[in-house]
Amino acid sequence: MGNFKNKMRDILVKIALKLGIYKRLIELINKVKFKVQARRMKKNGLKMLSEADKVLSNMGLKPFLTYGALLGAYRDHGFISYDPDIDLGILADEAPKDMRERMEHAGFKFYKQIYVASTKQIAEETYIYNKIHLDIFHYHREGDDLYSIIQRAHETKEWKEANATDGFPCDRSYVPFTEFERRDFLGLKIYMPVKTDEWLRAIYSDSYMTPIKNWNAKDYKTRIVHTKDRTYRKYD
Repeated sequence: MGNFKNKMRDILVKIALKLGIYKRLIELINKVKFKVQARRMKKNGLKMLSEADKVLSNMGLKPFLTYGALLGAYRDHGFISYDPDIDLGILADEAPKDMRERMEHAGFKFYKQIYVASTKQIAEETYIYNKIHLDIFHYHREGDDLYSIIQRAHETKEWKEANATDGFPCDRSYVPFTEFERRDFLGLKIYMPVKTDEWLRAIYSDSYMTPIKNWNAKDYKTRIVHTKDRTYRKYD
């Protein structure tokens, strides 16, 4: 059954590419997925965040809110209503080698890993808990900054072909190095960067306090820098 689905998917992808509607089709599919996931977040997101914090903290890590989760906590005092997942960050050099095994033992199902081919750096790991996605970004140190790695869509290929060939383009999102402290988030004490304002300005620009529909980093002054590195996805 699985092989049949994969073959059908590949056929439909080829047809969509030939018709020039692949990107639009993916946008529509993701729009539906994000709405479903946002509803799940509203119902069980806080429970998942609490469990993730416990598991990662027991590994000696300080899992901190980042990206949309941090923006929601600081600006909206909760989850952003349309956010489909939870973004946490960890310091890459503190991640234990058996992190995946310990996450899975705690009920978090491994979904995918994004890594840089040339440096073997882990950029991001995704786990699923109660059908909710948890994205864990690995932050790397560079001078007085930390950076995470953001995978972008391939320039011309659909993701499966890109992953089997030349990989995906990526950016580095730089933020100032900082300590992390536990702050209140919907009744939970969760780690956040002490320099939260500076982080959000670096990621989303000085206008981050104003919700902007279809926000794109290219349109604003941020510290997101394009690189020549190529990233790949690893699934089970």
